[in-house]
Amino acid sequence: MKKNEPREIPIQIDGEEDLRAEEASASAPDEQAIENLSASDVDADGAAASDDPKPQADDAVARLQAQVDQLAQEKAALYDQLLRRQAEFENYRKRVERERGETYQRARAEVLLELLPIVDNFERALSSIERSEGDAASLKHGVELIHKQFNDALLKFGLEPVEAVGQSFDPHLHEAVTIEPSEEHEENTVIEEFQRGYKMGDKLLRPARVKVASSPEK
Repeated sequence: MKKNEPREIPIQIDGEEDLRAEEASASAPDEQAIENLSASDVDADGAAASDDPKPQADDAVARLQAQVDQLAQEKAALYDQLLRRQAEFENYRKRVERERGETYQRARAEVLLELLPIVDNFERALSSIERSEGDAASLKHGVELIHKQFNDALLKFGLEPVEAVGQSFDPHLHEAVTIEPSEEHEENTVIEEFQRGYKMGDKLLRPARVKVASSPEK
């Protein structure tokens, strides 16, 4: 600084600082107003977003699609289970039919095996007739033996003859072919058997065909 140059002395005017503060406050934006404005804008945007139906529709469609997918999976599982059940039932039916056929074949084989010795005895009896030159007593004895053997084989398989002669007429067991008045027998008594009846257990296979006595005519 030069020696003779005048020095500037700052002059402070009373109230100048207050004036500047008022100008700064007047030119600066109101922070509270900005906050209120921002909050109102956010609320308006949120309300607008919540009122928009498109996101709600998308959510509903998504839920329905999930239900459709779940039902489709359940349907596929049930259909697969149905196919398995049908296959199992078909296999069971075939197995039962096969076992039934095998059981029938075994039963028939057992019957035939029991009858074969009787056939053999008939063949021996026929051969004996040719050699015995008509021996009636031997022939009768042989036939009686074969008849007994045959009845024993039938009895083994549960076949029983129906009692008829001397029994009271039973329409569940007997078939009356003819009725004959008789003084020697009580009324409705079977006095003669034309064809023997048979039953297996409690089941009647064939009724006995019989003659039934009736009261004599006066």
